[in-house]
Amino acid sequence: MNNLTETFWEENLRHVLRGESDFMVENPSIEFTRKAKAGEYDKISDEEYNELLNECETVSGLWKRMPRKAAGDLLLEGLKSIDLSIEDVARAVTMLSGCPFSEKSDKNQEDDFFSLEILSWSPKSIYRFLDKRILGQDEAKKAAALVVYNHVEGRRSNTIFCGPTGSGKSEIWRQLEKNHPKLVRMVDASRLSADGWKGSFHLRDIFEDIQPQDIAKYGLIVVLDEADKITCETISGANGTNYAAIIQNALLKMLDGDVLEFGPEDGRKPFKVDCAHISVVLLGAFENLLAMKSKESSNLGFGAKIKTACDYSNSQITPADLINAGMRREIVGRINRISALTPLSVNDFKKILTGPVLADIQEQTGCQIEISDSVRDVLAEEAAATGLGVRYMRSRLMNALDDLIYEDPEAAKYHIDAGQD
Repeated sequence: MNNLTETFWEENLRHVLRGESDFMVENPSIEFTRKAKAGEYDKISDEEYNELLNECETVSGLWKRMPRKAAGDLLLEGLKSIDLSIEDVARAVTMLSGCPFSEKSDKNQEDDFFSLEILSWSPKSIYRFLDKRILGQDEAKKAAALVVYNHVEGRRSNTIFCGPTGSGKSEIWRQLEKNHPKLVRMVDASRLSADGWKGSFHLRDIFEDIQPQDIAKYGLIVVLDEADKITCETISGANGTNYAAIIQNALLKMLDGDVLEFGPEDGRKPFKVDCAHISVVLLGAFENLLAMKSKESSNLGFGAKIKTACDYSNSQITPADLINAGMRREIVGRINRISALTPLSVNDFKKILTGPVLADIQEQTGCQIEISDSVRDVLAEEAAATGLGVRYMRSRLMNALDDLIYEDPEAAKYHIDAGQD
């Protein structure tokens, strides 16, 4: 790394980590011109001078012809221009271990690194992060990457990810939440109950432990898993009231970027949430949607009709389909994008089973596990044929492992073969 470039990164990182993102930095082309006029480059060769000039032009391009620019803006533009990975940013912070970053409290260190990490993101870097953890579903991973990137850039959006059970839609967002819990909050929408109604989880619980200033600073992507349960189905209380409609009214405010107001409940204080910096992602199988599409008939000459069984592999999902499935028009009208995931193939399930699923079970249990090819093949074929997906394979493996642990809890390695479970 050349001196000018090194100085650029070091100085701007230091300003940002000190909380001086607004510090105005002079365009290096001004200093370069000043030194050239003073004769400081007269003694170097033409080749060395041209190298310095080219480097200066490359770095100063971030100023976009402005004489001065804020350090935070420069760092953001610089990180984007070279498409740094999150790992690269972490190494850069480590190299600057002498900066005030290391002297702050753990909470401030975490906040600063999170802010710095965001600066390095591009749609492709987010996709690469997901691609290392999720097999298949390239289009869905690209869609998720764009949701996150646009959100971080201040462009909130509302997106639906629909697909069959076990296709990976939840896992995409679970991985993002696991690694970036300040930015992504995932909620099982089937557990939601309207405020004032009995239930284990209310909308207010999504936001109650989040500081308003954090939402204003980082924004928040609220991911509602099993969202079809509250948007396309009626949930009635004992007196006949449809409290799914009450939840949907609050959801509309979230989708609009409006202000949510929660009153006192069970001794808890009232509070407000400004949703101007909140993006909403709805996940669901939307089985009713496919059933409605399958009822539609197409003409095949001579007035004959044939009914086609629709699934995510042979159908394009439209806003009209969502409305026909029971989703309110007001909600559909606020959706910016629909991303449909196709069913996974048997080969996809084989790779997932021997990759992420097996690794996760070994990490969770601390056991070394081997599975035979016959077990792999059977579980993958059953997962694809039944539509039960990855969760099914995981459950079957866990049951088989439990049986082996029962027989020999101290074994160094467990081999799962046909005939078990």
